Amino acid sequence: HVLTAVARVRFAELRVDGRLLAVGRGTVTGEGRWLGVSLLEVLPEARRQGFAAAVVHALAAWGAAEGATRAFLQVEQRNVGAVALYRRLGFTTHHTYLTRVAP
Repeated sequence: HVLTAVARVRFAELRVDGRLLAVGRGTVTGEGRWLGVSLLEVLPEARRQGFAAAVVHALAAWGAAEGATRAFLQVEQRNVGAVALYRRLGFTTHHTYLTRVAP
């Protein structure tokens, strides 16, 4: 329910020779203005080959077709590879937050 409760949601996947290598989720919200990119994952052995960017581009194309004019995502700051990818794709830091874990 959490993954699909938004009215406009799309999952993108990238397969090579039938093998699933990358996935991501896009939602269009905020009166249709915002594409939210989440749950992007690439198999470790398939990283740094452009698959994550391809998934983001596919979700962005879908979002634009749905009327989205802006995009957002969340990423852990310590995930330097993902942060670098998103920066190359034009994303910038809007704000940060701290997640606390109980001892």
